[in-house]
Amino acid sequence: TARTSRSLRAHAACVLMALAVPPLCCAAPPTPAELTKLCTDAEDQAHCGRLVEARRLPALKKVATREGDELRIALMPVGLAVFRDAVNIIGARTYAVWDYIEDLEVVVLFATDGDRSEFWIVQRRGGGEFRLPSEPVLAPGHKRFATADFCADACGNELAIWRIDDTGVRKE
Repeated sequence: TARTSRSLRAHAACVLMALAVPPLCCAAPPTPAELTKLCTDAEDQAHCGRLVEARRLPALKKVATREGDELRIALMPVGLAVFRDAVNIIGARTYAVWDYIEDLEVVVLFATDGDRSEFWIVQRRGGGEFRLPSEPVLAPGHKRFATADFCADACGNELAIWRIDDTGVRKE
């Protein structure tokens, strides 16, 4: 009917408008579609991480900055957490901003070490740094997150639930 068609067009217009408006902050990790678009021509995992970071940093000027191989995260109330990319015998160690969870004041980093990758959580309050085996997936309520670390070689082969609060990050 004409009414159903108008309703569908109105809904589609609202969805398109929502997609066209950039988020106020980088409150969500990159989607699979965004990763595909950004990283199709990336040289390797580290390059993909930097491409994601380049997309995130403009919205995070007061939170994180990059100067060459140095990534700086502003801590609260004062201080900096500094991560330096480095090349060594077995490859490169790199860090890139992946996500920012504003209500927790947490920066999620994507890191590589040679051909291995991992994620880090950096708490801006207190400067706690926590290494994770895979991308954290935040639960509703932002009190817990999950990681899934499964592979044929050199993995924990586990699904883990973590608690996050002002005192740090703990595996439950």
